[in-house]
Amino acid sequence: MSKAIRAVIVLITLVIGLMVIPAGAAFADAGANASCVGIESSAISPKGSSDELPGGRPQVNGILRDALGTHGIGAVIAQVAKIHAGSHEGCDAATG
Repeated sequence: MSKAIRAVIVLITLVIGLMVIPAGAAFADAGANASCVGIESSAISPKGSSDELPGGRPQVNGILRDALGTHGIGAVIAQVAKIHAGSHEGCDAATG
């Protein structure tokens, strides 16, 4: 096989990889080692993918802002980010 043909094959493989991988990663679920912030965020992202919170993460931020004020959001997120319960159900149980 000539160098030119190999170069074309490598280029085509790279282009296909760049087109396919980001699309799959955008809809990936958080892994079991993720914090509860990651697990819960992936369950409602992207917008429109959750019946419970169709506005996605921005909707959650608005709810927290209304309930806690602007400065309270960071404290809550910081605490929940420390919890690694392994699943959506585990996070719900851990955060009450």
